[in-house]
Amino acid sequence: MIPFIYRIALLLIVGLAYAAYDLLNKRNVPDIFVYGVFILGLAITFTYGLRTIEISLTISTLIIALGYLIYRKGIMGAGDFMEFATISMLLPIQPNPILSQLPQFGLPFILSVLISTGYSAIVLTTIYYLGRSFIKGGFRSASPKRRKIYHGLGLFISYLILLFLISYLAGFKAFTAVIIITMGAASSLAVIFEKEINMQMVSYVYPKDLSKEDMIATNLMPTADLKYFSSKSKHFGRLVTKETLNETKAIKKKIPVYTSGIPLAFFALIGIIISLLFGNLLIYFII
Repeated sequence: MIPFIYRIALLLIVGLAYAAYDLLNKRNVPDIFVYGVFILGLAITFTYGLRTIEISLTISTLIIALGYLIYRKGIMGAGDFMEFATISMLLPIQPNPILSQLPQFGLPFILSVLISTGYSAIVLTTIYYLGRSFIKGGFRSASPKRRKIYHGLGLFISYLILLFLISYLAGFKAFTAVIIITMGAASSLAVIFEKEINMQMVSYVYPKDLSKEDMIATNLMPTADLKYFSSKSKHFGRLVTKETLNETKAIKKKIPVYTSGIPLAFFALIGIIISLLFGNLLIYFII
């Protein structure tokens, strides 16, 4: 079996490389890299014991199957779920965290990564794009609907209730409180200023300038435009496919595309680091 420290190093290198490609190469992760590190992860899997091999292959298969379905819905790119499958094969089981003594119960490492990735994505995305909107003046001029404000405040109160219940049942822990409060505040602001945040992520482009696997902000398109594009392309949706490109390239109408969103691979790298340092964040809610 490959020494644990080498697998950790390889895991961090893979996560860093994915993030670098997404951030510095216009979200274009070369297929040769995606499949190369996946095959490497698969090869490393077969150096484990039989039981770990079974666990690793089962989890990675589930990730690919579910990831493909999510990819077809236009929520993530193909490289994203391949990255998560590779992460899982490089480190199938959550190890003892570096900065915590809490037991990890043999949970899958990728579960910890997904939870930490989601947490960092919600918190950092909200902070970054609200900050950008504020600097550009959009935040100051924003006038969210009262319904959005009530929804956001209600969401934040629900997080406070969750913190109270956890503190009552398992005792108050500062680290748990920080996680819940920051998550609640970010989620609440994301709901209230949803439009302002989304507008910071998109650019309006003609269909001929689209690339395969671009994400279209269909939620920002007027209903009339959605109907028009859908009538011209039966494959039109959030995810830009080869068929979408062929069917819409002649249309002379701009559409909103997520060109400035922070790539998921960046948050996945943060998720890896958090999981190695602190373990599965959910465990802090129950112990």
